[in-house]
Amino acid sequence: MKRLLLSVAIFLLSLSWIAALSVTDGNPLDSPLASVSYSGRFSDVFSNPAALPLIETETGPFSLSVSWADDYSADSLSLPMPFLQEQSWGVSASFIARYAALTAFFGNEFDRVGEEAVYDIHSSLGIELDMAYAIPHFAFGMRVSGGNRMIRQGKTIDTLGLVFANAWFSPYERESGSESFSVGAGAILYYGPFSGGIYIGELLTLRNEDIYIGWDALAESTTLSLSVGMDRFTEEGDLRFFRPRASLSMTGLSDADGRSIEAEAELAFQFVPGSSAAIGVSYLEKSHSLFRFNPSNGHVGIFLRGEVAGISAVLGVMFRAGDFSSFAPSLVISYVS
Repeated sequence: MKRLLLSVAIFLLSLSWIAALSVTDGNPLDSPLASVSYSGRFSDVFSNPAALPLIETETGPFSLSVSWADDYSADSLSLPMPFLQEQSWGVSASFIARYAALTAFFGNEFDRVGEEAVYDIHSSLGIELDMAYAIPHFAFGMRVSGGNRMIRQGKTIDTLGLVFANAWFSPYERESGSESFSVGAGAILYYGPFSGGIYIGELLTLRNEDIYIGWDALAESTTLSLSVGMDRFTEEGDLRFFRPRASLSMTGLSDADGRSIEAEAELAFQFVPGSSAAIGVSYLEKSHSLFRFNPSNGHVGIFLRGEVAGISAVLGVMFRAGDFSSFAPSLVISYVS
């Protein structure tokens, strides 16, 4: 009970200082440390709810994550307020049970308008309920999620103080058409070192303020993935020090414009059961035509993760593969009680 009260206190304190964005707001393949065929960590649930009953460690009832990300290019560094381009801040809080998890997302996003220090500022709110069940070698999960966004349009931000004033202490207006609702489902099939995963994000979705069911929504929101990796422990029961895993994933089953593909690999160093470090690398290509790669649509990602006593930090950067003309750094700090 004391740990739960402490977790709630940390969460309330964080809300007073950090506006937040859904950590899963983008494509779940955007990090080489995440895949719909991965399981074992609580963070894998955000890629595929079927991973919930496959968590390898004893997980407490609460999780809190804060995040920061931006997207820079060589040209943007010469603009006013160069450190504020397409920046987002985020916090998510999850209440966890064995077969269900309830997560709330809060966030702010800054979208630069033109080359001056003028921005559209968004405030996001989302709720996600994940439910799952597992039998030997197979897990199935469902997700119900929804939310909306508010907006402040065309605001000049030319000092650091105005960043926080516009994000936290100024009124927002309703953003028309920003409401979202979806029902998704996922599954993971695993045997030995191999696993396959599927996640369909929009079995039901909200379009034009009506509930929509259609092949186009299913195809666009489907991710398929295959992965291979070593178990956490050896056959003798010892903690494995080197633990590699790799995954190949594809999102979008219809046309090439909505399809992305990612090859990723991760090497974890497990020092003790509650302490580890990992490095992950990936190649992500959007608007992908099958068997025809186009590096101008690709991004190379490098991510580092460290974990100790339930606290983890993930530091990453993604570069444009064609000419390395842009880079997107990110930082996520999480605590699982």
